[in-house]
Amino acid sequence: MRALSLTFLCCLLAIGCGQMAPAGPYEGLNAPQFVAPLVSGGSLSLSKLQGKPVVLVFWASWCGPCRYEVPHVNALFRSVGESAYVVGVNAGEDQATVAEGIRALQIEYPVVLDANGAIVRAYEASALPMVIVLDPEGRVRYRGNTWPSRIHAIVDGLRQEGPP
Repeated sequence: MRALSLTFLCCLLAIGCGQMAPAGPYEGLNAPQFVAPLVSGGSLSLSKLQGKPVVLVFWASWCGPCRYEVPHVNALFRSVGESAYVVGVNAGEDQATVAEGIRALQIEYPVVLDANGAIVRAYEASALPMVIVLDPEGRVRYRGNTWPSRIHAIVDGLRQEGPP
């Protein structure tokens, strides 16, 4: 009887654990977590941003399409105010280069450093720019290598959904 009870308990635990969504950088999956230094000082923990939509923009100062997207990202950052987060993830450049890129491109949103490429690898960002939109629970809802023309609709829809 005791062995049967233990087996039943193990099955319940396995079923309960199986309900968790897997992590990964693709739509429908829980976004890979990271803590990274902000160029402006301090650090940013992705898990602390849950509760609001998050737009991650992977970029580099040498990337022409990334440079082209900056005004669009700035506009989104200004329009969402405190109802969503917009975060740049610099792909592999040192702090001085990133700081100069932020100044030259007039980037208004916070930017984290990924000098060793750990975040880029976790998100499998093999080409730049890469845009990832997370819902308030931290699931990937959009992934693409171009700035989506419907980014405002995507973010607005996620802001209206809110947390469960």
